[in-house]
Amino acid sequence: MPKMFVHAPSGVFTAEARASVAAELTDLGMACERLDDTPAIRSGVWVLFAEHEPGSIFSGGRAASHPVIVLLVNAIKGGLDDPARKRLIEEGTAILGKHAAIGEGRVPAYVAIQEIPEINWGMYGKQVDLSSMRAPATA
Repeated sequence: MPKMFVHAPSGVFTAEARASVAAELTDLGMACERLDDTPAIRSGVWVLFAEHEPGSIFSGGRAASHPVIVLLVNAIKGGLDDPARKRLIEEGTAILGKHAAIGEGRVPAYVAIQEIPEINWGMYGKQVDLSSMRAPATA
């Protein structure tokens, strides 16, 4: 169950945009990890937003002159294969760009995926078990 952290300058995402980004990233994360789409599994996919004040984001050692968005994804090791990682980066960037108040052009988003072994991942006081969260294979 991915946990996704979106860092952006204040004002880049409205409350409505945050809700849309969260819904779309949840769907994307579940699809990329091939999770069973149940209310229990879906509720374990979290998207957290952190807004940063002007002058608190730097690029090249200087205050960034344009909005920079960072998507940090924590996923269970073994949950993503190479095509899923690529999809998460490409589609995650597109989702951010679609809803961010950044103007036209290339989306200034950086995506980093960190994969954490199951033994190091706990929820609600228990270690997670990726295989129990996977969608049943279709014939």
